[in-house]
Amino acid sequence: MPKQYYSITKYILLFFLASFMGWLYEVLCVYVMFGVYVDRGVLHLPACPIYGFGMLFLYAAFHKVKNPLIIFAGSTLISTIIEYAAYEILYYGFNLVLWSYEPWPLNYKGKISLISSCLFGLMTALFMKLIIPPVEKLFDSKARKYVSAAVLVLFAFCIGWEIYCSFRI
Repeated sequence: MPKQYYSITKYILLFFLASFMGWLYEVLCVYVMFGVYVDRGVLHLPACPIYGFGMLFLYAAFHKVKNPLIIFAGSTLISTIIEYAAYEILYYGFNLVLWSYEPWPLNYKGKISLISSCLFGLMTALFMKLIIPPVEKLFDSKARKYVSAAVLVLFAFCIGWEIYCSFRI
């Protein structure tokens, strides 16, 4: 199979892993702060796709960087800028407030928080150093055909599940 095929399935797997980890982060934050479970996913799956897209963007920006402190600092800055811009677009463009950091210390008008920004930077550095290397090793191994097939089955299942859940009465 062409190498691009494996690259695409690798990116799909990274997207799913980051989306799940973002969902887990959001669920844990709400639970720690308010003591209740709230499914923070926007799909009918344990996933927050914004984390998947964000991680793919940050992977493209930092995949050649070896120093975890640079990854942390850069991804903290980039994710803060993106989060602030997203808040403004959602608020002024659609009159939506999907999150508020007002109860958090070190926040700016509830839109962004130094703590959450540092957590995003830490999650990115950990993802880049602990999750991506084994995934890349899988796609460099002889098992890459089977891994790619499993990723495509997972992708098809998720699309099918979302369609099923969206249209069931």
